[in-house]
Amino acid sequence: MYQPPIIILGMHRSGTTMITKLLENLGLFVGAEKEVNNEALFFWEINNWIFDLHTATAEKPYNMRYKNPAGEKVILETLEHYIQSGRRKQYLGSFASKYKSIKQLDFPYGWKDPKNTFTIDYWKHIFPNPKIIHIYRNPIDSVSSYIERDLEMKNKFEWNWKKKLKRHFLISKNFHQNFRLTNIEEGYNLWEEYVEKALSLQREFPDYLSIKYEDFLANPKNQIQALLAFCALQPKPEKIEEEIKNINSNRAYAFLKNENYVQFYQQIKNKPILQQLGYHEL
Repeated sequence: MYQPPIIILGMHRSGTTMITKLLENLGLFVGAEKEVNNEALFFWEINNWIFDLHTATAEKPYNMRYKNPAGEKVILETLEHYIQSGRRKQYLGSFASKYKSIKQLDFPYGWKDPKNTFTIDYWKHIFPNPKIIHIYRNPIDSVSSYIERDLEMKNKFEWNWKKKLKRHFLISKNFHQNFRLTNIEEGYNLWEEYVEKALSLQREFPDYLSIKYEDFLANPKNQIQALLAFCALQPKPEKIEEEIKNINSNRAYAFLKNENYVQFYQQIKNKPILQQLGYHEL
């Protein structure tokens, strides 16, 4: 019997990679070919294409709210084509010889990508009744981690002749395209965009599971059991214990050690969304 996919989403740097890797180790298939953040290249590349069509980026998802019938038709026809084309091997790997379409999978599978938060509006037509896992983290830890990672990438950037040639002919945008996340205030606004959109999906999808990153760190065993039941996974108990040992609970609320971040928290803690998620009384 065919199974619906498990679509993992949430704001960047919110624990989605850690929890996806854990689920993969416990039996969830998340793709044969993956990029550095454990995102299946097949869906990651298609999500990037959908964002490009909307002139949006992961840091500027605002335009994803705009749709037009002609564009939507092209996107849906393309998605339907790709999940059964030869390109499906990028996701299925050795399973591609058995399954002629990703829709035909009869075992627990899915994929993770923060951009799923917005592209789910298209994927839901390809995979009816998907299971949604939304992972969220307090905004300051999420955003500060995102900014620090981006800064590290910029500091590692080095010019070479290929990059200079592409710049000369204006044929690449992959230099320093993130102009938005330069401060914690703007990062918080981005966090709100992702989290509010993800929370709105609860009204649309009956199979929806929210995982609070800090609760996961504090009580991983119960949280993992909820995830396993949701994903229909039945790993051996010793395998679960092995995964629990690798979880570092000290990563919760790291921003409290930074005076500037604490001051910013005092400014935002009474916002409705922080009260809704229980981040207003730290």
